[in-house]
Parts: sequence; C-alpha cells; structure tokens
Amino acid sequence: MQWSTIAATAVGTVLGVIATLAADHVRWRRDRAERDRETLRIACTEYLSALSGARDAFSRTAPSPDRVGKGHLAIGEHGVYAAQQRLELVARRRIVESAGRATLGVLDFHDAVAAGHAPDSARYVHAWRAAGRARTALIEEMRTALRRT
Repeated sequence: MQWSTIAATAVGTVLGVIATLAADHVRWRRDRAERDRETLRIACTEYLSALSGARDAFSRTAPSPDRVGKGHLAIGEHGVYAAQQRLELVARRRIVESAGRATLGVLDFHDAVAAGHAPDSARYVHAWRAAGRARTALIEEMRTALRRT
C-alpha cells in the first residue's frame, strides 16, 4: 500500500470528524439559543400577565385611603414580584429595568385608586396612561430581545 493512500485516508478521516464536530456544535448552539429564547418568552408572558392582572384588579377596587402607599403588598398578592424575579433571572438588564418601571407605574396607579380618584379625574387618567406607557415600552424591549437574530 502506498503512503499517499494512507495519508489521504487519514486526512479524510480527520476532516470528516472535524466537520461532524463543527456541525454538532452549531446545532447545539442553535438548540441552546432556542431554549433560552423560549425560557425568556415564558418569563415575559408570566410577568405581563401578572402585571395586567394586578392593574385590572386595582381599577376595580374601592377607594381606601389607608391603603395608599401599600400597593407593594397588593401587587405581591397578584404574583407580580414573583414573576418579576423569574424575569430577572433570564432577561437582559434593559428588560429588567423596564419591568421595574412598569411595576412602579402600576403601583402609582394603585395609589391613585386607593386615594379615591375617580376614573374620570386627571390623576387617575394620568396614572393609568403612565402605567400603559411603561408597559408598552417594556413590551417593545421584550419583542426586541425575542426577535430572532
């Protein structure tokens, strides 16, 4: 047997193994990125659902001046903080910061309702719109992060 045949076979084998390993690595990275994206999507959805649930519940509550400033207790009962903490584990800093602003917006809305501001009052409308703007900004951050690159 000639040395050139043996060398060509060895080089071909090595190249085949390298190509297989490279393909497996690319596939692994793609699968991992897809799992990470799905985990982020679930965390985002859970947070937005909890936040919307809290905001909607606050809009239906009766005024109670002694509850002003205690929205953090009410928002915790709706699971917003738990969902926000899960989001903090998997999301980029910009999303986490936007989520914090959205939570604060809902807390301000809670205080407006608890203080007795009617739905047609300027304070109520301002708090409602501010919470909505913060949520919209958060959703845009989430969409950017979830967009396939």
